Amino acid sequence: MNRSDDSGTTVRIELHGLDAATVAVAPGTTVQVSYTDDGRAALVAPDPRSGRSGPPPVRDGRRTAGPPAPAPPAPRSRPPHGPAPNVVSAPQQFNTHDLFVDLRPIVDQALFCKVEGMNFAGSVKLKAAAAMVEAAEIAGQLNPWSIIVESSSGNLGVALAMVSANRGYRFICVTDDRCNPQTRRLMETYGAEVHVISTPHPETGLLGARLEHLKDLCDRNPDTVWLNQYENPANAGAHYAATAPAIARAFPGLEVLFVGAGTCGTLMGNARWFKQHRPDVRVVAIDVEGSVSFGGPASPRHIPGLGMGMTPPALDRSLVDDVVVVPETDTVRMCQRLAMRGFLFGGSTGTVVAGAARWLARHATPTTPAVTLAPDQGERYLDTVYSPAWREEHYGSAGQLSRPHRLPDAGAAVPPPPSEE
Repeated sequence: MNRSDDSGTTVRIELHGLDAATVAVAPGTTVQVSYTDDGRAALVAPDPRSGRSGPPPVRDGRRTAGPPAPAPPAPRSRPPHGPAPNVVSAPQQFNTHDLFVDLRPIVDQALFCKVEGMNFAGSVKLKAAAAMVEAAEIAGQLNPWSIIVESSSGNLGVALAMVSANRGYRFICVTDDRCNPQTRRLMETYGAEVHVISTPHPETGLLGARLEHLKDLCDRNPDTVWLNQYENPANAGAHYAATAPAIARAFPGLEVLFVGAGTCGTLMGNARWFKQHRPDVRVVAIDVEGSVSFGGPASPRHIPGLGMGMTPPALDRSLVDDVVVVPETDTVRMCQRLAMRGFLFGGSTGTVVAGAARWLARHATPTTPAVTLAPDQGERYLDTVYSPAWREEHYGSAGQLSRPHRLPDAGAAVPPPPSEE
């Protein structure tokens, strides 16, 4: 907005709410506005003494090109001090992208964990759920009467139940008896219908049985829409667009990225971005024993989240530099170690941190900068991973901490993060 005083030579310029300045110029003079890298505005006005353009002098914090003009009237309202509030109208609009946990005091390696559970769905799966629903809406696949159906071990089911409730769709989640009771109740609280499969397929296991049941639902009701997280490009696309760039911004000197392998949406989205933009970063997949994703033998698994009973359709092995396979006993031990430092994460986090620590100990130095992801928080696992009785039932004494927990030295200073230069 421009405003001239009575002489017609003083112009007040509002720079899109970013900054403001007053300049005195001759009528008809062009005043140029430039923006710095941090988004602030600066004026470049003609120098009245030389006729050349250049930055005007600074007086009392304002850039001027002549005698100071009278102060402009105060705006009708001023924003409150501090950052603007984060106001959302849909739960999927909020996510935390820049929270990392320094794991050096726990694993003795320069490993940092990107926390992905700080959102209304409580897990990294919110990105995939929101992206897949939006893509289906844009493609015209969803109508007000549509019923979204999906196979999920838990977290994606919660995220889809929440997004479906917000968007007004019915949702049916097909899961199995490894899904935590709390997770099932969460889905039902959002209005979802949960089908629990307990009898595995003789060849493809519980996942195969879930997919057969889902196909039957689609065959019987033409209003059902299967988003198919296993092959939907929006799954990996969400992490290509948001997760990987956030990691790269936070750690420009990153050397190794560890990502858990489930459906491989998170793994592929991050791996593809780094191979295209930062090919110097090694991408290491973390899988769990009993999973066949990378060719290992199938065996029973008790902790949902990572691993597959079939080769993930989304997996592109050429984008992965190495693979670490972690036994579930290491998963529960690492979860206990993290909890005893005050960080309550889910089972998948215990798996990826245990695998990352093992890989770094063998292939890197204690100062090699590395990042992994924590897919969710641990409250949903209180009756399983964090239950001594549950661990004893499934793993015996091997499910307990294998060595005494080392408390941090209260007087020791926390070392700074590794240099990113």
